[in-house]
Amino acid sequence: MIGGLLNELRRRDVFRIIAGYLAVAWVTFEVVQGIESAAGFPAWADSVALIVLVAAFPVVVFVAWTFELTPEGIKATRRLNASEADVLPPPRLADFAIMGAIVLFAGLLAWQPISNTIRTGAPPLARNDGEVNIVTPAGGESGSAETQSEMVIPNELSVAVLPFLPFTDDQSDAYFADGLTEEILNSLAALPDLRVTSRTSAFQFRGRDLPSIPEIAASLGVAHVMEGSVRRSGEQVRITVQLIRASDDVHLWSQTYDRTMEDVFEIQEDIAENVAAVLNVVLSEDNRRQMRNSGTRNIDAFIAFQQGKSLWDRAHEEEDTNRFLEQADAHFARATELAPDFSEAYLLQSDWYGHLLSDGTLADDAEAREQARARHGELLQLAYDSASDDTRRAIVAVNEILFSEDWTYARQTLEQAITSDICAHDNWTQDFAYLYGNMDQRLAYAERLVECDPLNPMIRLFYGNTLIVRGDYEEALDWAADLTERGMDYEAEVVGFDALLGLGRLGDAEAMLQPHWEWESLRLAARRGGDTAREVLTPLLSEDAAWFNLILLTWMGDTEAANAVAAEIDARPYGYLDLMTAIDSCRCGAPFDRNAVPDFSRRLAQANFEWPPRGDLGFPRTPLSPAGETEN
Repeated sequence: MIGGLLNELRRRDVFRIIAGYLAVAWVTFEVVQGIESAAGFPAWADSVALIVLVAAFPVVVFVAWTFELTPEGIKATRRLNASEADVLPPPRLADFAIMGAIVLFAGLLAWQPISNTIRTGAPPLARNDGEVNIVTPAGGESGSAETQSEMVIPNELSVAVLPFLPFTDDQSDAYFADGLTEEILNSLAALPDLRVTSRTSAFQFRGRDLPSIPEIAASLGVAHVMEGSVRRSGEQVRITVQLIRASDDVHLWSQTYDRTMEDVFEIQEDIAENVAAVLNVVLSEDNRRQMRNSGTRNIDAFIAFQQGKSLWDRAHEEEDTNRFLEQADAHFARATELAPDFSEAYLLQSDWYGHLLSDGTLADDAEAREQARARHGELLQLAYDSASDDTRRAIVAVNEILFSEDWTYARQTLEQAITSDICAHDNWTQDFAYLYGNMDQRLAYAERLVECDPLNPMIRLFYGNTLIVRGDYEEALDWAADLTERGMDYEAEVVGFDALLGLGRLGDAEAMLQPHWEWESLRLAARRGGDTAREVLTPLLSEDAAWFNLILLTWMGDTEAANAVAAEIDARPYGYLDLMTAIDSCRCGAPFDRNAVPDFSRRLAQANFEWPPRGDLGFPRTPLSPAGETEN
């Protein structure tokens, strides 16, 4: 029966027609894939071509079997009678080989797109322009077995965008590359369910001599890493970008874009859509709108922003904060002049005026203070109006409420700002959160900040402080050990020392002391209480240091004197900000009675914040009471 079928297929030229069709189909499919980018075809063009070619295959077989080409034209194939069929030669080995080759060829044609999907773990990518996608495994090992075994398995929908490398030493090109990287980061952050590492942590991996991708990903706690480069030449720019899966160092997607400077901003949305396709993230129209609205579309604006951000970072890392913030102010003003909808630039610009109001610089100049307050409010309003989502609007609103006279909606606004699942935060929001009494939400907020910005020492310190305020001292000690392993020694010392005080392990705390730890020495003496505390702390009281006096007097248990100093601070313009700082620094619960600070007390009542605040490490409340702790 098989022999007869093969004879009939050969007689009707079905083998020859199928072989010819498969050859043409293969070439057609390869051509479609090859010209897809250049011709501007959609990403699914090759898939559609394959479906059409496969669907046409049975039609071709049917036509080849049913009809034949004769000198008179196409006619139905003549059926053989029994005697004609008997004289046909038996099937040859070549017939079986041809049949096998046809089946193999057809299988290869169908397997190619399937293998691409399996290899990348994703459906065909979105439209690209420029060079062809490359989906190949990197050639080396992805780290030692020991390193891999210690790595925590990250969220599969997580990515870090490393700062793109400029190909020149021109500082403006460096700012341009940083700005473009941040624009891409902002666009990716708009993807639903995708965790994108914050700029502060990702930008620590700058330059050419970097650890391996798996090592970087392990440090940042992400499953994927994006890296790229930027080359500018006049009005032309070439941007190369690639997405790498950290677990096996596989390049999931790469692309080179050649653009004019005017069209460079189209890239960020295209990149985000390609990443979404690779990671199987479904984009809605609202997601696309957020991507288009993130950041700015003005080249000079985001170069100016990067210059301001660099100074802003220095202001929060070094002394002389206001000097750096004043210098940054001019760059932020330039950025918002060029891009009036640049929300983050407005928010960071407002920080200088917040510091001027809070640090007492303008305490004796009511006119300058009013001008700073007005400018601060104006910038926050602009930041709020141009914010891209509700969480960022809530963060701006928290800043506005903190410096306002009305705290009625402080609790609700804080809750909205700190319970979001996106990577957005700012320093003033963290400071305000110390008055927020929901310990579980505060811890979840701190955990999210660490996940978003894992290499930021201040974020990790905030998490450790949150554990201390909650009374989770053993967990805080473990966190301090982790900080030490990460080289964050200062943060580790602060968290570890407070945890030991909270546990009453005063001997261990004393063993940690170092010659330059003056503040910690004072806290240990205060924690012991009694005559020891008075002997050490009393000589340090000074007429010119009200905030410091407040904490010392509270530690010594002199409630009446502490209340008097707190009342003096409360009467100053924005004095309540110093009282908030005293609560955090004292770690003694309430450093003063609420009835001693009417302005601050009014704000607490408006916001319905609990009192006394959490975080008492067990400082004695009376001057001569024993420490009540066991030395070890």
